Amino acid sequence: MGKQTRVDPPTATFPYTITKRLNLLSQPRKGFVDTSDGPGYTQSGIRKSALNGHPSDRVNDIAWPWLRRLMIVKKTYRNKFDQERLEKLDRMIEASNGTLYSKLAHCTIDLKRQQDAKDFGKKRGWTESEWKKHMDYIGTVAAPKKEFRPPPVKRGKSAPLEALMPRINEISSPPEFKCYKRESKQIWYKDPIKVPPAALKYQISDRVKKLAAPRSLPDA
Repeated sequence: MGKQTRVDPPTATFPYTITKRLNLLSQPRKGFVDTSDGPGYTQSGIRKSALNGHPSDRVNDIAWPWLRRLMIVKKTYRNKFDQERLEKLDRMIEASNGTLYSKLAHCTIDLKRQQDAKDFGKKRGWTESEWKKHMDYIGTVAAPKKEFRPPPVKRGKSAPLEALMPRINEISSPPEFKCYKRESKQIWYKDPIKVPPAALKYQISDRVKKLAAPRSLPDA
C-alpha cells in the first residue's frame, strides 16, 4: 500500500492546499438531501422572502411621513380629494401622530380638536402641573447627599506601659530555631542576627528621644 497523503496539493483551478480534515467535513451527512434551489426572486429582481417578511415596530414607525407634511397635504387638497381619500389621509395622520418619533420631537397634536397646519410647528409650553412635577424632581436631586459615617470603633481598656513591657520584650526577641543551611560565603551576604558595628556606636538624638517617649493617655 502506498503512503496516504494528508493534504490535497494545489491545482491550476484551485491554488490552495486542502487538508484531509476539510475533505471529511465537506462530505454531507447520511440521509441529507439538498432540495433547495437557492433564494427565489420575482421578475423585478426582489427576493420573495423580503416580500413575506414582517418589519419591526421601529421600521413601521419610521416609515410614516412627517406629520407636518401630512397636515399640509390635507389642508392643500381638502377640496380636491374625494371623501374616501381624505379618510385614508386621516388614518395616516393618526398613525404618524402615535409614533415614538413624533413624541420625541414634541410634535404630537390633539386630533380631537381642529388644528391648523401653521400652528403645528409651534412647541407647546409646560403646564403648571408639569412645572410643579419638574421642580419637585429638581429639589429632590439638588438636596445634599446624606453622609453615612461608620460606627465608632469599640476598644478595650488601656493599660500602662509597665504592664505591657513583658510582652513587648518577649515578641521583640529573635526566635530560636535551627538553621540547616550553611551561611553564604558571598561578599554581599549579611547575617540577620549580627548587629553592624556602626549601630553599636550610634548615639540617639534628642528628637528621637522625644518621639520615643510614650504619650500620656487620658483616663477612660
